[in-house]
Amino acid sequence: MSVRYYWISFLVVLVLTVLITWVQQTRTRKEFFMIMLKVTLGLVGVGFGLVGLSKLLVALGISKAGFIF
Repeated sequence: MSVRYYWISFLVVLVLTVLITWVQQTRTRKEFFMIMLKVTLGLVGVGFGLVGLSKLLVALGISKAGFIF
C-alpha cells in the first residue's frame, strides 16, 4: 500500500477523535487516547465487516470474486 493511504487513515482517525472529544468535552489525555483507541477499533471493525460481507456474497454466488480485492 502507498504511504498516502496510511496518512489518510491517520487523518480520518484524528479528525473523528477530535470531533468526539469536542462534543463530549473531555479534558484529559487518557480520555483522548481512549476515544482514539475506540475510533480506531471501530474503523477496523467496519473494515473487517465489509470484507466479511463481500466474502459472504461471493460464497452465496451473489457477487463475483475480486469485488473488494
